[in-house]
Amino acid sequence: MGAGRSENDLRRRVRGIFPGANPLRRRTDYFEPVALLVVVLIAVVTVVASIVIAQSELRDRLGEADREQAAKHQVVATVVAEVGNSGGNAQRPVAVRWGQPPDEHFAVIELPARTPAAGTVPVWLDQQGQLTAPPLTRAEATQAAGLAGAGVLIGSAMFTGVALAGVRLFVTRRRLAAWAAEWEKVGPQWRNHAS
Repeated sequence: MGAGRSENDLRRRVRGIFPGANPLRRRTDYFEPVALLVVVLIAVVTVVASIVIAQSELRDRLGEADREQAAKHQVVATVVAEVGNSGGNAQRPVAVRWGQPPDEHFAVIELPARTPAAGTVPVWLDQQGQLTAPPLTRAEATQAAGLAGAGVLIGSAMFTGVALAGVRLFVTRRRLAAWAAEWEKVGPQWRNHAS
């Protein structure tokens, strides 16, 4: 007896998801199961795409970091003087010196405003001995890859949410219009029957 009840419950649940030939069912009533299937498919494709894009970005950025690490080297420069006024900016210009005479070099670099303007600071030089930006680190490469993957996920979620809301609004309006048209036919019969 219990097996028959569980079979009926299962049939009813399957019919709820995939309804049969119900004469009262409209085409717009199929929206929820189809929308759920489409959203699940989009979510799976988005997750796979975000992983692929993040891995590709990580591979590219790590290669770039390795190239930059090989092409640049760090030296310690001595702060010579402050140059100009920072004007309340987060960065301030300072003059630095590195190397020994006669191969001494000078440059103006930007330091964070809270860093003391005395002592030594690390600077990066390219293969020609020119001042350059620090090389990309592995942590920055990983962060860029994570941001790329997250951007795909967030962008897809936003697009899917807006599209689903728009389609749901359209389907709801169609349902209400169909209901109003049917009520125009049936309503007078109910009014006459009630009196």
